[in-house]
Amino acid sequence: MGSSHTPKHRAARPRKVVASAITALSVATVLALTGCSIPGLPGPTGAPEVEQAAAIAPTATETQAAPAAAAVPVQPTITGEMAKGSVSHKLGAAENQLAIDYWTTQNTASWTPDTSPIIRLSASVAGTEKKVIKVTRFNARVDSTGTILANDTGDFAVDAPHSYSSSVVVPGDAAAVKTRLIFTMDLLTETAPGSGVYTRQTITDDLVLEFALPAVPVSLPAAAQN
Repeated sequence: MGSSHTPKHRAARPRKVVASAITALSVATVLALTGCSIPGLPGPTGAPEVEQAAAIAPTATETQAAPAAAAVPVQPTITGEMAKGSVSHKLGAAENQLAIDYWTTQNTASWTPDTSPIIRLSASVAGTEKKVIKVTRFNARVDSTGTILANDTGDFAVDAPHSYSSSVVVPGDAAAVKTRLIFTMDLLTETAPGSGVYTRQTITDDLVLEFALPAVPVSLPAAAQN
């Protein structure tokens, strides 16, 4: 009653597994040697190509135009000898030296062809050796138009420590880029200390005023507006 039996196919199964393993190994070896690939298989010869990242379309906010550049008026800097508000000229006067100081209390950057600059001046002579030197006429005019700005006559001492002072108002000229002023002084210089004898000399000097052109709008990037 206690009979037993042996399965008929149990010894044959390992052979199929070994055969399958050998077949798979052969296929992999052939693929490696020939450089072929089969889609879906892992490894350098069978892996799918890496996909390139797709370009990301800009959003609606990113595609909006950048803010328009702001137009900021920039006042140009005044150039010329009066740019800093004052200047001194040294002129020969017989055996002496006539010094004329020009200045203004205005902001020269505000001068335009339409404005009326006010120029002040002071004239004095150095090295008089006790000689009397006098200004008998002071004249100022606009070179381009001949407009007389001042015409002062009399006897005004300019030997140290004396000086002659005056001021002129330059009329506006919308067509002018610069204005040249001509100053004329007639000097009487004593020939010798206490002699009472004088020689006459005319001294001419000029001063050029330059003006700022109208403010020109300059475009600045939006980031620079703050």
